[in-house]
Amino acid sequence: MTLAALAAVSRDGTPMYLRDYVKPSDLLFNFTGLLDDDDYYDDDDIFGDVIGPRGAERSSNLMKEWPCRLHYQFILHSACHKLYEILAENKWKAPGAVGMDACWVGYLCSSDNFRAYGYVTTNVRYVTLVEDSIIDVQRQISRDKELCVLMSNVHRLYTESLLNPFAPHHDKITSSRFESGVKSLVHVYNGQRNN
Repeated sequence: MTLAALAAVSRDGTPMYLRDYVKPSDLLFNFTGLLDDDDYYDDDDIFGDVIGPRGAERSSNLMKEWPCRLHYQFILHSACHKLYEILAENKWKAPGAVGMDACWVGYLCSSDNFRAYGYVTTNVRYVTLVEDSIIDVQRQISRDKELCVLMSNVHRLYTESLLNPFAPHHDKITSSRFESGVKSLVHVYNGQRNN
């Protein structure tokens, strides 16, 4: 169960953080056929409608702003939509849940070979894409709990980044400390996948 991508979205649906963490060749099920980082921008023009170098430059700039493969972005967008549907029903909290469990929405949906999970706080919604490769139900439950802890720690890093008086609130997260902390958390989570 490899964490492939993470998105942080504000309460009003504005993306604040969007990043992928694995190359397609690192996934157990690589349906896209991509092999390495040279293919990172190959999915820029998925519909073939970018005309001329200005369109390609604009697409490349978007990838630099949000370093996440387009395939993952589509799945994250669908998962965010599902998260907002679940929140509108207001039935996602377990009765008596406290702490990080009170914020954990859990499984949202599946797409291709990924499962999307949600974590909700007062002002931020977090959505992760995890490769769906575990057959053993007990192992799936333990990895879900690890993912809940990871999401809680990501929110802690976000809260710490807000302590900077010059950091823009409810805008793109640009803190290098946040970025390095999330990368570290994801690396530890992905490193445990073979245990």
